[in-house]
Amino acid sequence: MSSKHYSAITRVAVIGAGTMGAAIAQHFLMKGLQVTLVDNQQAGLERGLGNIQTSLAEAVQRRILTDAKKATLLGNLASTTDYAQLRNCQFVVEAVFEDFQVKQAVFKKVEAQVPADCIIASNTSSFSITELASVLQQQDRFLGVHYFYHAAKNKLIEIIPGNNTTQTYIDQLTAFYHANDKTPIVVADVYGFAVNRFFVPWLNEATRLLEEGLGSIHFIDAVAVEAFQVGMGPFALMNATGVPIAMHAAQTLADHFGPLYAPSESLKSQVASGKDWDCESRALSTRDGCNCEQSVRERLLGITLGVAAQMVSEKVASATDSDLGARLGLRWPFGPFEMMQQLGEEKVATLVTDAFARWQQPLPAIIRDRNAAAMAVNHVSSHVLGTTGIIEFNRPDAMNALNEGVVAQLAECFETLEQNPGIDKIVLFGRGKAFVAGADIKFFVDNILNQNLQRIYNFTLEGQQLLSRIAASTKQTIAYIDGLALGGGVELALACDQRVGTSRTVIAFPETGIGIYPGLGGTQRTTRLVGKGMAKFLVATGAMLNAAQALSSGMIDAVVGPCVTLEEVATINVIAGQRPTNDASVQPFANYDGLLSSAVFDDPLFKKHEKALKQKAPLALAKAMSLIDAGADLELVDALDLELAGLYEMFSTHDALKGLSGIINRQKVVFNGA
Repeated sequence: MSSKHYSAITRVAVIGAGTMGAAIAQHFLMKGLQVTLVDNQQAGLERGLGNIQTSLAEAVQRRILTDAKKATLLGNLASTTDYAQLRNCQFVVEAVFEDFQVKQAVFKKVEAQVPADCIIASNTSSFSITELASVLQQQDRFLGVHYFYHAAKNKLIEIIPGNNTTQTYIDQLTAFYHANDKTPIVVADVYGFAVNRFFVPWLNEATRLLEEGLGSIHFIDAVAVEAFQVGMGPFALMNATGVPIAMHAAQTLADHFGPLYAPSESLKSQVASGKDWDCESRALSTRDGCNCEQSVRERLLGITLGVAAQMVSEKVASATDSDLGARLGLRWPFGPFEMMQQLGEEKVATLVTDAFARWQQPLPAIIRDRNAAAMAVNHVSSHVLGTTGIIEFNRPDAMNALNEGVVAQLAECFETLEQNPGIDKIVLFGRGKAFVAGADIKFFVDNILNQNLQRIYNFTLEGQQLLSRIAASTKQTIAYIDGLALGGGVELALACDQRVGTSRTVIAFPETGIGIYPGLGGTQRTTRLVGKGMAKFLVATGAMLNAAQALSSGMIDAVVGPCVTLEEVATINVIAGQRPTNDASVQPFANYDGLLSSAVFDDPLFKKHEKALKQKAPLALAKAMSLIDAGADLELVDALDLELAGLYEMFSTHDALKGLSGIINRQKVVFNGA
């Protein structure tokens, strides 16, 4: 990313008021931008406006918006058939149907009206960005922006520079999407871009398996759901997105990459019939002696992982961005490269060799060469800008939650920066809506069910050791909390020298409400920062502090405006000032022992928080309060050991399993104190 700070893009336009165009316009509106929606036909505009109004009305019903906010947003929307209304736009997205000549005609009309520094982009899924740009006078400001369904809600954006696109515009658009709650990945200008390059073959391979008699539609979908841990199988997904779209996408890939990608005869026949797939069909014609379940699983894995590896070998996208694209764009729980890590390199080589041999395709280079670096998925990365080191969490689909892999990558990034003599400051921040939203709950549940509490203990121990190294750093360390910081995220921030918030900051310790207690120093560093009363109040009630509350309590040191680019993050600095004195309003919590007797609620302060306290797990609440008491007068290293010592006991309780499982299953839990 270049070393520039970009002025905010606030005036945007969308060309094409169809389903996709209206959804793109809606996303821009929801972010408070001035939006002009353009269509050649007034009737098309009216349909698009109707779709936007209906969607915003649903947001009001779901209490995402108020009626007043809805009216304000719609007041920012202009609609027109006149391209002259684009003369003040800073960014224009074309979203008309997939016709090459029609799109190019739109671009020429747009370029004739917009300012010289306005970015022009095409939302295309099938055309070359370089070829589309060929009719423009200023090709340096033209890019592709590939949205995924539903465009207003899906976080993923593939940004595709053409051969003549200037880096400044790539960086500016990347910053724009980060600032407006999307996750951009930059992809080379090749057909299929990144995500569709491996997703479409997954769909197509399922139809080949059907054609070859390896299972019914229902059977193949079921095996795919199990193998990829997804919500819908390939046939159901084709029905949802359009069977003809799958065929045309496969044909486009085949035209440029060969027969491995070509649509199957069964897919062509289905499109010709004009019907959706019968996903309830269990008609099954199988080969004698065939383990169909294994064959279906291995064929789907082999083609998908092989194509993903082929794409990364060609430097279309990185493994990290490919997986991020799968998780956000397709909502897969794991991208292809995380799947490869789970399967192991020998198994992956066998699967891909078998899949590619059918089409006389060589092994992708990164698999052939066992190139572990090229296949690595980095949820945490480090950067150096001048004398500042930056640690960036980029796992937005999981709110940057901590698990074993994330902690290991965080440790590696920190050690790299800590040992760099050229930097004197390290800033930690997270992409998406969270700084770090705690630990990975599924990790805890899986290990409780597997009776492997030692693994939970080891994970926590390693986390504590890392946080202690961060706390002892010779560099200035700053946590930039632009969004949620829950549990382990707060504890990570507490290990830094300073904490900086924004208008999006929310800080909370939710642990006692899910059957456990803060185990990465939360019961100890909090007390040392803000005093026992505030520490107990936060841990006991799970109160969610906004930026102003966090600042007044002493949990953060400053509030700043949003920083999007790495250059902006690097400018964050805090001079230690006077900490707030202990908040008298919560001082009664200093003596609270975690019990929920009726006498506790005779105190007006506790009465105010009675509902919250009674929803906590009694054992976890009492343990957390006792840890705060017992550790307050100890040396920090001994207090942290004390916190660790209670883990086995706490994670052995029924309340812990019940509370943690409730988060995964989204179920309200009533604790019984056992």
